[in-house]
Amino acid sequence: VVTGSSGINAEYGEVQMFYAYMTKKIRNFPHFEGWKQESVDDIVVGMERFVMVNIYANVFNPPSDRVKNDAIDSKIRSLHWILPKHLDFALPSDNENSDRQLALAQYYLLELNKKRSPHDKIACIVLCCKALHDLFNLAHEKAAGADELLPMLIYTMIVTAPPNLFATTQYIDRFLLQEKLTSGEMAYNFTNICCALQFLENISSDKLTLSPEEFDHFMEGHSSHLEESLSTKFASGLLDNINRVKECEDKVRQLQSYHNKLKDNTEQLQVDITKHKSEVQKSLAAMRSKFSSLDEEMAKLLIS
Repeated sequence: VVTGSSGINAEYGEVQMFYAYMTKKIRNFPHFEGWKQESVDDIVVGMERFVMVNIYANVFNPPSDRVKNDAIDSKIRSLHWILPKHLDFALPSDNENSDRQLALAQYYLLELNKKRSPHDKIACIVLCCKALHDLFNLAHEKAAGADELLPMLIYTMIVTAPPNLFATTQYIDRFLLQEKLTSGEMAYNFTNICCALQFLENISSDKLTLSPEEFDHFMEGHSSHLEESLSTKFASGLLDNINRVKECEDKVRQLQSYHNKLKDNTEQLQVDITKHKSEVQKSLAAMRSKFSSLDEEMAKLLIS
């Protein structure tokens, strides 16, 4: 178990060296010659997933990260009063598709803490940002740039308050295949969520559209816009969508469980049938043997 920053740094270095060694071996393996690059990359990702799922409990949110992780989690929960107007953007209202996209973004943020491999975690971040891009496109009919995406991501992180955000970003930064963080979609979206997290960690009145007095007032808990936000038709529809997403997830899990049980029962039935068939065949063989012996005895008696 990792006990300090030096321990986690040692684990990080060893894992990344192992990645580099195995990645080189996989990509130079003669059997994979002629394969599409995407297929070989999938094998590399599978190697990463196998390693990290097995050591996850020892390296995720080590003691050196926990104080800051818990402080940031608490800070995000304390910002529940923030509305889109405080971040200088507006969410579309009375739009079922918009509600669905924001609910999806929240869903993927909540899924972050359930995933174990760095690749699966960052995939949730990518899907969250994609949902927010789609939400922006619905409202503005154009692609969202970083300046438009960041406040939406900050707001989504506030209203969702997923646990262990800091620990998750540290885990990804340390243990994701490093080539994934140098360029491309994963790197871009990971940078966005790190920027959003830093914004929330260091939030102050000058970064929001409200006075220092109002900021202090809300931070001290004297008043909250939460009831106002939740009373709107948009927020109500959003919560309904989140609940529907969770219900669908539960139903999928139930169906998967039923399918697994049915498969197990079917396999057991096949085993039982095979066993019964074998026993019947043995019984028939024994009966034939007895009848054969009886025939021989009868023949001897008749001859005598």
